[in-house]
Amino acid sequence: MVILFLLYALFWLCIILLLIYVPIMIAKRRGISGSELTTISILSWCGVLFVGITWIIAVILSLIWQPKNWIEKDTSSKGTSISPSALADLELLEKLGALKEKGAITEEEFQKEKAKILKA
Repeated sequence: MVILFLLYALFWLCIILLLIYVPIMIAKRRGISGSELTTISILSWCGVLFVGITWIIAVILSLIWQPKNWIEKDTSSKGTSISPSALADLELLEKLGALKEKGAITEEEFQKEKAKILKA
């Protein structure tokens, strides 16, 4: 009888621990770290003490907080996403466009040169 009770208690302990880690796992997979992850972890663990209210808050926060490293990745990758050859092609196209605007070359010449640059 004691063994059955211990197995039953162990089962529920595992379920509770799994539930505690749900908001933490969601936050980690979304890239949330630092103080935000700590806050979610504390709220999740306190959910055991406060009948789940703080656990629900932790789940909501893990779903709505925007991770800082997404923002940093976006701003850091903007300048490096264009290869040097593509950048040179872009500059050539801009110069061709300026020549066309000034009337130095015709629309046909512009389209022909543009096609050469884009194929290369």
